[in-house]
Parts: sequence; C-alpha cells; structure tokens
Amino acid sequence: MSGTLTLDEYKKLIMSNLVLNKTFEKQWSSLPFNLPAELMLEQRRKTDSLVKDATLLGIKVPNESEILFPIENYEAFMGVLYVFEGSTLGGAIIHKQLKQNPNLSALEEFHFYSCYGEKLGIMWKIFLDHLTLIEDASKVDEAISSAKTTFDITKDAFTRMSQAAF
Repeated sequence: MSGTLTLDEYKKLIMSNLVLNKTFEKQWSSLPFNLPAELMLEQRRKTDSLVKDATLLGIKVPNESEILFPIENYEAFMGVLYVFEGSTLGGAIIHKQLKQNPNLSALEEFHFYSCYGEKLGIMWKIFLDHLTLIEDASKVDEAISSAKTTFDITKDAFTRMSQAAF
C-alpha cells in the first residue's frame, strides 16, 4: 500500500497466488459432493488471470503443488472459498495501488488483481448469500475451522515462496 513493492516482490505474490489458486481449483474440480450452480464456480476461477500475469512477468508456471485444502464437505469448501473470495475483494484495493506503484510502472496489466472487474460486488454478494445459508451451529463451526486452516496454509505458502529467487 506504501508504493514500495518491488518487481521481484510482485513476482513472488503472483507465483504464490498462482500456486494456491491452481491447487484449490484443481481440488474443487473433483469434489465428492455437488456444489450449487448458482455459486458460479467457473467464473470464480483465477488461474487463467494468474497465468497471464506470470507470463507477462516471465515466471514459469508451476505444474503441481503438495498443498491440500480442507474441503471434505460443502461447509469446509465454503470456508476455503471464503478466504479466496475475500482476497479477491481486497484485490480490488490492491489493484489501485499497484497501478500507482512506480516500481511496477512498466506493467500495463494486473489481471489477477482485477479479475472480476465490474462484477466484483455481485460475485461477493452471491458468495455471501450461499455462505449465510449454512445455519446449523456445528456446520458453521466447520466452515470457520476450514477458513482458519486455509489462512494458515496460505500464510505458510506465502512465507515459503517469499524466499524464492527470480
């Protein structure tokens, strides 16, 4: 937010987000339970936007990751999705700052941080509408636990990948 993010630091952010999103999207593609079509999961995929950013930055796209998110049921899935959708919401604020960062002035596009464009508000509302349908206290606790675990997983991934060299 201070405008001091370097190009190398930005590359690490894109790589970290790419690994995490690609892994999550791969997991949700083979769930043992059905998800409501109204969640619009195909429109929530961010890997393509991240690959575009990685390509612009000259970053090699990783093949696989050993990360596993806790998505054994619908409530747990929604907890993980909460973390990813929340970061997309925050990404809109980050996007504005990236465009003003003098260290990134050579970059014209920030695909990931603007991935929903004008649909950001409606995508968040649709997600929240589904999240609030979880009313049973134990299922709410399961979604919260899954979100907390996801925050830990992403923190560890960002910490590990921040040490990578580009």
